[in-house]
Amino acid sequence: MKKILVLFLMSLLMLTSVSLKAQCRYCKTYEDYVAGRWQSLDTIYFDQHSKSHQVWWGGSDFTLKTGDKALDKMLKKEVFAVMQADTIYVNCRNLRYEKARFGNGYSRAIRMGQNDLLFVNRKIGRKEQMNAGAMAGVFGVFGGAIVGGIAGGMIASDMLKNQVCYVVSGGADKKGHIILQLMDDEEMHEIVKDRDDLHQLYWNEKDESKRRAASNVLPILEKAGLIHLDDSKGF
Repeated sequence: MKKILVLFLMSLLMLTSVSLKAQCRYCKTYEDYVAGRWQSLDTIYFDQHSKSHQVWWGGSDFTLKTGDKALDKMLKKEVFAVMQADTIYVNCRNLRYEKARFGNGYSRAIRMGQNDLLFVNRKIGRKEQMNAGAMAGVFGVFGGAIVGGIAGGMIASDMLKNQVCYVVSGGADKKGHIILQLMDDEEMHEIVKDRDDLHQLYWNEKDESKRRAASNVLPILEKAGLIHLDDSKGF
């Protein structure tokens, strides 16, 4: 299972420009996604971030373009998700966790249960913001660059450890933001509480960061029957 996750993350590190031709579709809202209201889209192209940029920004890897300025603007600002064949890419622009954002770009996602979408990305939130702010304060005027370099190197050295799972399970609020659920201890407890084997498997890891890491959470979600990790796609 870890091999699958490693292959998936390694595939994200390549600088790539690829044409997606088969069955390209998009939906503008989470509600459209749930209802299956997809609209056809001509051939699109996606660029993956460079290795250093991708490592720092986590899983917001894909920039989708068509060559048409109006469509490209829509893809960047208005579209919730794009599907090519059976692969889904969710737009990170309006996704929020603890008021923190991932930046622009699409992240590869997979269905979780009936209506939810799960994707893997870097840790964000109040704790991460406080840590970054504290480090920048210590290093002074060059703090931003130093913090970025340290964190980027840290993630590059052990990507699986520093990637976590987020779930989209609802639509946008009045501000247009989609609030995410982190697959943390509380969420995982609800999932495994009736499965002694999975409960033990999850809680056997005493280190909180390792316990919540995507490398630990994804195989358990698959064993629980909530997701399917496709070996051919590396996710």
